[in-house]
Amino acid sequence: MTATTFLTISSIFAILYGLSFVLAPGQSIAMYGTDLEPHLTLICRFLGSALLAFGVVQWFSKEFRDWDAVRAVLVAIAVLNAVNLLVNLWGTSQGLFNAMAWSTTIVSIIFLAGALYCLSAGARKLA
Repeated sequence: MTATTFLTISSIFAILYGLSFVLAPGQSIAMYGTDLEPHLTLICRFLGSALLAFGVVQWFSKEFRDWDAVRAVLVAIAVLNAVNLLVNLWGTSQGLFNAMAWSTTIVSIIFLAGALYCLSAGARKLA
């Protein structure tokens, strides 16, 4: 898989997740078995806006031809998914989420692995 393909797929997921948390935070979080208190709706929307913005960055970065720029975005994807994985595993182990949280674990592992693969392939897998 090339970095361009990976960035396209990753950006679509980030944009879709971001939109769901911005437009329907209650329904999005309810899938994980958690009730959204009114003041947490705002926090979910902030999360969604960050994911949406990051998805847009990824979408445009797929056109970059400078390896250093693509590498920076891939490192950010790896960090995002590594931290997300740890937070999700902690929340799941504490009983804060239902079994649906394992889907987030799987998605985080897939995108972390994809980013690490693209980083290891380097500039030769840019296009």
